[in-house]
Amino acid sequence: MDLLKLIVLLIAFGAAMFIAYTVIREVVPWWNRRIGRYVSWIVEAMGATGEEVAEPRAQRLVSASILGPALLMIALGAWPLAIPAAAAGFAVPYAWVRFKQYQRRQKLDNQLVDALILMANGMKSGLSLLQALELAASESRRPMGDEFTRVVKEIQLGRSIDEALLGMAERIGMPDLEMAVHSIVTLRETGGNLSETFMTVANTVVERKKIEGKISALTAQGVYQGVGLCAMPFVMALVFYVMDPEYMGPMLTTGLGWLMWGAVIILDALGMWMILKIVKIDV
Repeated sequence: MDLLKLIVLLIAFGAAMFIAYTVIREVVPWWNRRIGRYVSWIVEAMGATGEEVAEPRAQRLVSASILGPALLMIALGAWPLAIPAAAAGFAVPYAWVRFKQYQRRQKLDNQLVDALILMANGMKSGLSLLQALELAASESRRPMGDEFTRVVKEIQLGRSIDEALLGMAERIGMPDLEMAVHSIVTLRETGGNLSETFMTVANTVVERKKIEGKISALTAQGVYQGVGLCAMPFVMALVFYVMDPEYMGPMLTTGLGWLMWGAVIILDALGMWMILKIVKIDV
């Protein structure tokens, strides 16, 4: 009798594994097709920042960020928050990629002045524009050096200097670099002193950074106040929970309480976004 039970259990286990394998084999390709465009964007965007991300790794990242929070809410019994949690998880890879792009753009912005001054001094010493670009490619730090190296390689492969520079400006998307590139292209068509143009753009960028620093100092108080206001509901909830756990119990154990937390998070995020929009001043 015991042997019969064991055989039945083994058959049931094998059937369950077969069903699970069949479901996974069908669901995984379907899921990968649904997130395929998102994954492709992540791979392409990260490649543009100089950090290669393999497509399987991006698929795992997106799947974990979407399904993980949803399954966690279901396990905690807060099933009404499963969809909002999945939506928030969907935005995590996007925010991560944008943060990486922002970091790279900040590095490029900080290195632009040095590269322009380096090329201006090189052209004053008698170098051609191509030689000045090669000098910037070899002497500039990453990631600016990588961008100039790509420009030089494109020129060596037959692309014109103007097209290579315009491609770099479009790829990076920095207003200061676009101004410098368009000045170079215009002067190459009409004639002019490129070294003086490089120095003028470099001085303009330096002055802009000074103004941005003053504005950041003046608006920092508003940002800190916004952070304090947005953190207050969570701090007060923690204080009340320490003082009287039973009083805060319904907020942590009922569906209505989780819905209220979801509303708090959404309203907090909206308020912080509005504060940042108000204090952000483009120069």
